[in-house]
Amino acid sequence: IKHSSLSRDEELKRLVLRDEVRPDFRIYTGNDLGIDMIEYGSDYLLGLAAFCPEKFAERDRLWANNDAGYFKLNDALQYLGNVGFRDSVPAYKHSCAVFQHLLGRIPTSEPHKLCPRRPDWEVDIMKDCAKRLGYF
Repeated sequence: IKHSSLSRDEELKRLVLRDEVRPDFRIYTGNDLGIDMIEYGSDYLLGLAAFCPEKFAERDRLWANNDAGYFKLNDALQYLGNVGFRDSVPAYKHSCAVFQHLLGRIPTSEPHKLCPRRPDWEVDIMKDCAKRLGYF
């Protein structure tokens, strides 16, 4: 099941219930505002990973190796999550397009015409996120 409430409390309750009743059941986190939920037993699934999958792979390697670098990278990724998934949450798709365009991965930062849009200054805040992640 994918848990997408963006509520750490609700997800933690669901994890306790899972562990008591059906420990083999997977709960994939959709909580992009609490990306450390993997530390508490959530299985993996985040929309935020679409922004920079290679940084999530790096973070996971650091976590698996008990490398303290995990915390710095996780904090930078959480900052990106807090910025990208702020209200209006559905506009995260535009934030992702801006981020991907900044990195030169896609030709335009324009989202689908039906996608909610971020303000023009989104590029500046996404650039700050990219710097914190070591892209610039």
